[in-house]
Amino acid sequence: MVEPNLNAYLQNQIKQAQDMQAQIEQVASQRYQIDMKVKELEKTLKELSAVGTDVPVYKNVGPVIYRVDDKEKLVEDLEEQKELSQMRLKTLENQQKSLEEKYKDLEQAIQKRYEESTRNQNNQGIN
Repeated sequence: MVEPNLNAYLQNQIKQAQDMQAQIEQVASQRYQIDMKVKELEKTLKELSAVGTDVPVYKNVGPVIYRVDDKEKLVEDLEEQKELSQMRLKTLENQQKSLEEKYKDLEQAIQKRYEESTRNQNNQGIN
């Protein structure tokens, strides 16, 4: 006979695993978005380095585009954004890795508990 609490326990653990999987997917999505931002910043910085000092440079702020007089300041700002984005990316990578390890441990615990439950049912069925 199955312990009534066992099913509730397994259901709770499975729910936790599903919630954790959703968190992992959310973090992966954030990582992807920030990674794309870093690549875009790198491309922008590369293009800015190829542009001569006599060529006007424009900056997009929301729906407004305006001319930038200080190209060096713009490059510094973009470098800072890139650096901050890379730090955020590293943080998200660590967070995802941690969540994946916890998920794996939880998955193993659920599997073990399920196998124990199945064995107990089979043993009680034999007696």
